[in-house]
Amino acid sequence: MDNSVELPGDSVELPGDRAASAFALSAAAAGALGIATLAAMYAVEVPKGGPFVFGAINDATGAVFNVLAIPVILQVHQRLPKAPWTGPLKWVTVTACAAGATSSALLVFKVLDFGPSTAISVAAIVVQGTWFFVANNKLLHVEDYPQGLAKLGRFIGGALWIGLPLAGLGFLLPGPEWLRYGIMGAGFIAGASSWAVWPYWYFKAGRFLGHKHAAGVPGGAPSAA
Repeated sequence: MDNSVELPGDSVELPGDRAASAFALSAAAAGALGIATLAAMYAVEVPKGGPFVFGAINDATGAVFNVLAIPVILQVHQRLPKAPWTGPLKWVTVTACAAGATSSALLVFKVLDFGPSTAISVAAIVVQGTWFFVANNKLLHVEDYPQGLAKLGRFIGGALWIGLPLAGLGFLLPGPEWLRYGIMGAGFIAGASSWAVWPYWYFKAGRFLGHKHAAGVPGGAPSAA
């Protein structure tokens, strides 16, 4: 049974779009707060050696963000053309989000140490970045999916996958310091640019899934047929 609705001048609305929109906009807000608190931690608390209140807030927002991301990823994933790899990619990504949320929450409550929590969180980010690149690269060719949103998602995943290996290579590479720091710096810039626009993708996804520009159009509610 196809419950999708064709909106005039808009994309097809799928059941669950508007609920996922609320999660996406909430994830965008949590992600923006996470960026602000991390910046504040390094600017204010790290030089003083504590007390890391901003750091604790950042860990908490990271847990919330990962939980909020799950329904958005599931909803956007519905628009991918079906292929043997789409199901495994979806569930691996959802599992990574859940692991990242759990890791951050356990760090907040001091059940898990910083090192293991960070390793789990980074792994979760890498998996989500892979989803961003692979899924949005495919969604570029889906007619009713916004190309701007797909290109932004592909950039997030691609920049992350460029940045992390470069940063690692610069750290491990023997040779003059200027070369090592140059490579690490390039990796940091790529990775940071990916991370900085991550919440914006959720904001744009929230607008898309909420079909904001179709407000007031008759027939905008899902059909029961």
